[in-house]
Amino acid sequence: MMSNDKPSRAAEGQTRTLFVRRLERLMRLRHEYVDDLNPLGLRLLDRALWATYQDCIDFGAAKEANEVMAKHPVPGWDNDVRKAS
Repeated sequence: MMSNDKPSRAAEGQTRTLFVRRLERLMRLRHEYVDDLNPLGLRLLDRALWATYQDCIDFGAAKEANEVMAKHPVPGWDNDVRKAS
């Protein structure tokens, strides 16, 4: 097996799908547990959301990630995304 083989399109698609699904799951968790988490727990979850959102962008799933974010808005998120873009 050659070490410089590029990932197949199927593998790339699976990776994008993985990150988008992870983003959806984290968004659901944030909305379900917003009243149960202390500020530190929310911050941790928000950091995981941000990292996963960036993974989606890095792997070519920006459109899908933005759709997920639009369905489940997080207060202040749109400002953070604009600053980072």
